[in-house]
Amino acid sequence: MSDAHELSRHGHVFRPGPFHRRRAYWLEGAALHWRIGADEGQAQLADMAFMRLNPPDDTGAPARCVLIEKTGRVHKLCDRYWPRWTKQERHSWGRLQRREATFRALTFTLARRLKKANPGTILESGAGRSEWIATCIVAALAIAIILGGAGLMIAQGRIYLAILAFMALAAIYLPMLWPVIRSGGPRPLDPATLHNANPPPSRVEW
Repeated sequence: MSDAHELSRHGHVFRPGPFHRRRAYWLEGAALHWRIGADEGQAQLADMAFMRLNPPDDTGAPARCVLIEKTGRVHKLCDRYWPRWTKQERHSWGRLQRREATFRALTFTLARRLKKANPGTILESGAGRSEWIATCIVAALAIAIILGGAGLMIAQGRIYLAILAFMALAAIYLPMLWPVIRSGGPRPLDPATLHNANPPPSRVEW
């Protein structure tokens, strides 16, 4: 059941996968509240140590936000919502929703308030260092497979369907890896560059 706080100006409700619990986060002054299924909690913004924000963009990649408290508790937010098989949401079941507007309203405001409440909080955007390095390695392997397969067939003077299929599979992944590689890894986030006065409407993907 929805709560007035979840639907407030700085509230965001999401469900990252069909088998995940419904999650809600909202801001009240200098505190971040959350509800995950039947579990509830809150944290003072002054107790946040880290925030990585990847806002919605034109690539279609899901918007993500990772928060880490000084105690080590990790919060992972995204703009995806998979409707549940309930009376209220059954008519939308199977259609992924992208709740970009509420994601922006919460995380952009959160970043600005974190900067004031705790200047020592690390604010970043882009992929994490380990994620970026792993993605670069996978991309290099994919390119090696394509070049190696092409070189082998040229040397043999024959075309092998199995090798072509393997090369095609590797090539399919390259466009999906490029946005992460292009980001260059983590970079400082300046909350002053975030503007959510008129966020785009949420949308539905089939």
